[in-house]
Amino acid sequence: MRSRFLWISALFLFCSLCSLAQRDSIAKTDTLRSDKYYIYSGILDARDQAVAPFHWKGTQWITFGVLATAESGLMFAGGDKSIQQWAQRNRNSTSNFIENNLGDPFGNGLYPAIIIGSSYILGCAFHNNHLKKMAMMTAKTVVISGLTTTIIKSIAERDRPFQDNPPNPLKWNGPVGLFSNNSFPSGHTTVAFATATGIALAYPHPLIIPILAYGLASATAFGRINGNFHWGSDVLMGAAIGYFTSRLIYGHNNWGKCLKSRKIHHVQDND
Repeated sequence: MRSRFLWISALFLFCSLCSLAQRDSIAKTDTLRSDKYYIYSGILDARDQAVAPFHWKGTQWITFGVLATAESGLMFAGGDKSIQQWAQRNRNSTSNFIENNLGDPFGNGLYPAIIIGSSYILGCAFHNNHLKKMAMMTAKTVVISGLTTTIIKSIAERDRPFQDNPPNPLKWNGPVGLFSNNSFPSGHTTVAFATATGIALAYPHPLIIPILAYGLASATAFGRINGNFHWGSDVLMGAAIGYFTSRLIYGHNNWGKCLKSRKIHHVQDND
């Protein structure tokens, strides 16, 4: 409990530093709030993610090929089983501490909720639109990537390592409508990397900010394997969903487009 309190205090300090690290690129006249434009932009983000493969170019297809190859190697070439056995053989008090005090709270939404909530509050207090934007964009990313992972889980219905004796990485049950087998992909890792990428994209400098963010996300991925909750391919796919969803949402910037459209219509209405 004491360790958890210290980490939560550190997160508040982290958010306070972010509030002073960088000012906003959105005009101060723009009001950043969860209004219809923000919600509508989330719908556009979900749409863009769904149709993204139809617009992939060479680099995107190469990235997909590398990820598919890595996933296939883990699932069907013994990688998942080897990683699971190694992790359980070497599990100790230090690895459990990392899992319980760093990785799990970052993946289950506790630390992201603190970061997003306190960033928004501090952004309001310090009149820092950039910090508020980071909080609201990251919140969208976590929700959309989390829904994506949930849909895939319900289709795949893969057994977790602890559900079988001996653990069987090739046991897939879906889709049959039972959500008791939901190993693939890792939801904790999805949330962790969606949060970390949102922070890193908003605050690439100083470098310590993305390092800390991705460090916590990596601790989440490690913890899910250490706790025997997930296979290596589960956390790899979860990390990919969180990372690329965040990149897409920030890259397309549908919220910014909606704000710009609102501003243009407001000017036209006043002419």
